[in-house]
Parts: sequence; C-alpha cells; structure tokens
Amino acid sequence: ENPIGNGLDAFRALFTSICTSRNLTCTADTLHQLGSEDLRNLALILLPSLRSLPVSGSLHSTSGSATLRSELLRLITAVASDSFDFDRIKPLLEIAISDNTQDAQIWDFVSTAATESTPPPRPIASSLQQTPWSQNTSSFVNSSEYRQNVDPVLKLELEHLYVGLPNFHKSFFGDIPELDMVSEAVFRKCTEGDSPLFKQGWSGWPAGAKESDVLTWIGGLISQLEAFADNRIPTSVARRKLLAQPKTPLEGSTGKRSMDIGFVDSDIIYKPDTTDSRYRWAHILVVGELKNNPKADIASVAWIDLARYAREVLAAQDTRRFVLGFTLCGSLMRVWEFDRLGGIASEQFDINKEEGGLQFVATILGFLRMNEEMLGFDPTIVTTSGQKYIKIERNGQTECLIIDEVIKRAPCIAGRATTCWKAHRHDDPHNPLVIKDSWQYVDRDEEG
Repeated sequence: ENPIGNGLDAFRALFTSICTSRNLTCTADTLHQLGSEDLRNLALILLPSLRSLPVSGSLHSTSGSATLRSELLRLITAVASDSFDFDRIKPLLEIAISDNTQDAQIWDFVSTAATESTPPPRPIASSLQQTPWSQNTSSFVNSSEYRQNVDPVLKLELEHLYVGLPNFHKSFFGDIPELDMVSEAVFRKCTEGDSPLFKQGWSGWPAGAKESDVLTWIGGLISQLEAFADNRIPTSVARRKLLAQPKTPLEGSTGKRSMDIGFVDSDIIYKPDTTDSRYRWAHILVVGELKNNPKADIASVAWIDLARYAREVLAAQDTRRFVLGFTLCGSLMRVWEFDRLGGIASEQFDINKEEGGLQFVATILGFLRMNEEMLGFDPTIVTTSGQKYIKIERNGQTECLIIDEVIKRAPCIAGRATTCWKAHRHDDPHNPLVIKDSWQYVDRDEEG
C-alpha cells in the first residue's frame, strides 16, 4: 500500500561505499561506528529519496495533520544543521538498510524521527504563546523598505540557509510527469547536428557572463528548448515565459524592487501605453538572480538578492506557500526553495559541463511545466472565474467560504506569515467573516 520499490537503492549504495572504504562490514550495527558527517550524508540521500515518492504526500504523521512529505522537508532541514542529534535518526537509517523491512515500518520510523526532530516550544509566558520570538521582515512599520534597512533584518530572518542538499531536484521536480525522459531527449538534441547547441559547453555562452548578454542568450536558448520539447509537453500544461527586465521595478512592493530574471504566465502581457503597464510581483512564478562572478554564489551576495525577491513574491501572493528560484553566478547554478522555515538550495552545478547542462535543461523545462501546487500555491484555495474560495468541514457539513479580499498579510519569508482575509459563506453573502491563516509547529495547540 505504501510502495517504496527501489527508492532506497541510492541510500544503500552510499552505505555500502562508505563501509567498503573503511573496511567495515555492511550491517546496520556499523552505523554506530560512523561519524556525524557520514550519517548526515546518508540521511541527506535517504530523506529526499523518500520525500520524492508520491505516497509521502498522502501519508500523515502521527503528530498531526501534516503529511509526511512536509514533515520530511523539516527533517531534512534539521539534519543539515550542525546541532542535529543523529541518535534520533539512527533507527530509521538502520531499518532502511535492512532488505527485509516492510514499507509501512519505514514510514512509521519516518514519522517518529520527524516528530522527535521538531523543535520544542520555547519556555515563554502563556500570554505570549504562539508569538514570534525574533524580529523578522514583517515587523517593519511605516517603512520605505530601503535595502539598507531590509537586508540586515532579512539576513537575521534567514540565519540558517541550508545549501548543497543532494537530491533537491528529485524532491521538487520529481512529480513532473516524464520530466527526466523529456529532458534527456531535449539535451540529446542539443548535442546533435553540424552546429550543436551544446559541445563542451553551451554555444553562444557569453564570455564574462555579463548580465545583459546572459539574458539575451538564455532567452534564445529557452525558445529552442521549448521547440525541441513541444511535442512532448501535454497541451494541458500552462504556457510560461521568461521575464527579463532587470532595470524595471515590479509593481506591488513598498520599496522599488526589480528582479534580474524569472518566469511568468505567457498570457500576462506588457502594455507600455496603459496605466497598468508593468509586471507585478503578483505575476512572478519563479525568481532568479544573475551574477557574472562565480564567487558571488555566497550568502552576502547572490543568496540575499534572491531571498529579497522571494519575500516580495510571498507578500504579494496571498495563496503562496513557498517560492522556487535559481541563482546563476557565471555558469554556476543552484536551485532554491524559500518557505516559512527559511531557505534551502541544491548542490552547485556548472551548466557548461555535460552533467550540469542536462540538469540545467531539466530545471528550465521543470519551471515551464510545473503545475501551481508544485510552484508553491495553496491547493486548498481554489480560484474559479476570478473568485477565490475555500471549503471547510464543520459540524459534519461542508461549507464554502468565498474570499472577498486580503485584510493583512505579513511580508516575511520565515515566520508565522499570518494572513487574514475578509470572506463570507456562499449561502450567506451579507454576513462577513474573517479567515485567519498562519504557520505553526504541529505540536503546539491550535489557536481560536
């Protein structure tokens, strides 16, 4: 009922490799002889592999209503930290090594490990229960939000960025139908012919990686990748396009903010002669940051710039749970995810090397083919004919709540990100309601 299949192969292969290199027997008991870095490497192969399985999105943890997929993401973040206690996860590693383990047992151990790794509530006064413990970027009041004011607080808010996570692509792109197969076919086409697009690097890649030149190059390449993949992309997939206006501020932010590169829906058209002429942060599906220097792939340069864009998107889109993005520093790329716990990123890869070139193609095609839930939109809030609504169960009956407008949304990345909407019942339009939505630890009592 809970198929894992060969999902543990990579984890078991790494364990065998570690044991062989240290002349150790490949048994579960050997885990107790391994250091924290080996255990971390094993866990960061196992957990994303389990999270990428479709069943992880339908199984629920024992601690609450959260799915194991969301619990695994939190556990991955915890494992990547320097302070993680690996005794909490050793039982899961041990049972995953065994060939005779039932799938249900593994999922039970996942749930237990995730629950134990949830940070406990801090000892604070009951009157302050559920309030944020540290300042984040939602605390600005009457501010023009200049970068020199926002960035220091945003850096504190994102104090722990977990970068270099293996299997990132599989975790966030793995549910896109046939993406790997299509990407391989498209990349193969790029290497064929008398004038291949890729031969020991991408044809036309601009020397020096100047921003304007890279924007021109990537815009042309994406058109060719789409053409190669066109007959393999279902007609039901929403069409997307590249947005490259790094000098033009996007509407919808308090301070003037422009973004180097990103993706929007194709039906959003720039109309320079109209009053609503600019693209808005509400239009952005994927954020991107370009740097010509490979050494800019650090927290104080490219990462904070990308985080600033993600914050604007989360603030402008009231149904957004997380934001995907990418940094391209020279030819070195990372793929990112920002949510209410902070930010995580893939391993760095060079798009001008064969393996990185294929990963680049898969990333671009993935962004073009993802559905809205994969992009981070809340699937419980439905939009039909321009009207948003949410269905809830109360007193044994289903109620449809029509969302009229946003009252307040906290403009932050990490934190509770409280959102309040004005709403009404579908069958009672004259009686206004307020819907409050926020993030909290699953082991805390619900408010209300």
